[in-house]
Amino acid sequence: MHTELMTATAAIVQEAPRGSTIVQALWLAAIIIFVVSWITTGFTAKRIENLHKPTYAKAFLSQILIGPFSLAAFVMFALYFEAPLLVAFLVAYSIIPIIIYKIVFSCAMWREAALIWIVVFLVQTAVGYGLILAGVLSLAAFTGG
Repeated sequence: MHTELMTATAAIVQEAPRGSTIVQALWLAAIIIFVVSWITTGFTAKRIENLHKPTYAKAFLSQILIGPFSLAAFVMFALYFEAPLLVAFLVAYSIIPIIIYKIVFSCAMWREAALIWIVVFLVQTAVGYGLILAGVLSLAAFTGG
């Protein structure tokens, strides 16, 4: 019985994902979400009529700017202004992207920037949900559960 337990334990240890594998999967998920967001931003911007020459380069720039500015706004509102975390999160990840879309795409009105944000947010949510589901199923396959 002792050897059977050791054999089963060794099989579980060999099949379990390593920490580096998990970190690689998280980086891959972040890259996938970034690329999908970039394409969605560019596609949505090209479909809106009141934008000044929407391109995928502007979409890429807006996605690059949203990350650090949203993080900075979250930290500023949460720590400096001592706002509740939910308020800081909503400001950082809804209002800041809309402002960046308005500036980068030279939107005539705020509704165009808000429309881009809504579409990108919905697509990011769907892709994120799919990636989480794939990760959970992959982890369940590793653990045998």
